[in-house]
Amino acid sequence: MTRALLIALAGLSYLLVLGPILIVIVTAFSPTEFFVFPPPSLSLRWFAAFFETESLRDAFVRSVWLAALSCVCATVVGTMAALAIARRRGWVFTTLQSLFLAPLIFPAIVFGLSLLLFFKLIGGVPEFPGLVIAHTILGTPFVVRAVSASVLAVDPVLEEASASLRAGPLRTFRLVTLPLIWPSIISGALFAFILSLGELNAALFLTGPGVTTLPIEIFSYLQFQGGQLVIAAASAVQVGIILVLVVAVERLIGLRRIVRSPS
Repeated sequence: MTRALLIALAGLSYLLVLGPILIVIVTAFSPTEFFVFPPPSLSLRWFAAFFETESLRDAFVRSVWLAALSCVCATVVGTMAALAIARRRGWVFTTLQSLFLAPLIFPAIVFGLSLLLFFKLIGGVPEFPGLVIAHTILGTPFVVRAVSASVLAVDPVLEEASASLRAGPLRTFRLVTLPLIWPSIISGALFAFILSLGELNAALFLTGPGVTTLPIEIFSYLQFQGGQLVIAAASAVQVGIILVLVVAVERLIGLRRIVRSPS
């Protein structure tokens, strides 16, 4: 009875998570003018409409660049932070760890408004660099958590042995630590990229005319212009990018290696 209940709950969870996504993807291939599920046939007309709509196309390209840049920045900052604080004890390092994880706690709307006021206080920041900074801050906690777990699992004796052989800190990191923690670095980077690609709340405060991301364009398009099927195609493109990344990581690394800490 307990096993059947667990299976039913797991199936319900998968249905609630994957069901809406599958409906959006299937609907994106509909040839009709209005939402019909299941569609009577398959067509690429709404994907063509998406790439032919200049505002949506430009926002999509901008979102991909933004996700890539913020992913790189978050990965570098998060990895350095994890290496610095993971094994340290004391209130200073506990406070630093809490600060790095704070973006996971505060609502993104509050964070976006706070960053907007901060940018105004220091004299203003251009929209795109401001978005890169915001998305980097939001993605860094995922890298810190992933890399910290791996750093704690690495035996310090290995690094001490490297130091005893006169290897400097950088060489020890490159030859000893990095090969052991890099799956977690890739894991954190993947989460940072996905988060940036779909971020809406904080970006609402930091964008301006001509500098909008795809989630904001989708939001405004639905609010003022309608066109649910074009938006379904846009969402399907985002899902497709994420699936390509996940498959690429699976082929190159294996998902099990990036979701488990090294033992």
